[in-house]
Amino acid sequence: MDRMSRYTKECGSYYFRDYNGNIIFMTDEVSIMYDSFDGILLKHGRPEQVAKHFNEYKKMDAMDTGLTFNFKVVTSNKWKVSELNRILDTTGYIKLLETEPGRFEEDKTLKE
Repeated sequence: MDRMSRYTKECGSYYFRDYNGNIIFMTDEVSIMYDSFDGILLKHGRPEQVAKHFNEYKKMDAMDTGLTFNFKVVTSNKWKVSELNRILDTTGYIKLLETEPGRFEEDKTLKE
């Protein structure tokens, strides 16, 4: 039995479920916060929660130490469920997606 939490998509909305199938949250768009240098996933979930974490990290780096220089947030309602779950399972997978030409052009991206 798979003991990982997973995304599913039903009626156009994403559901993040625990390994028993219980809904942890539902959202129409999913945001992924990651370090674009090495592709490490930092946060995922509802756009407002991920943006809040992104902004908190930026405030902590107010002295411009470079800690958050490569942090990005990509928000989309076009994620394939298989991609989202692979991002959770495989360190650096988001970096592979980022290298696909035009992959994130239509998606909302937070940077500096």
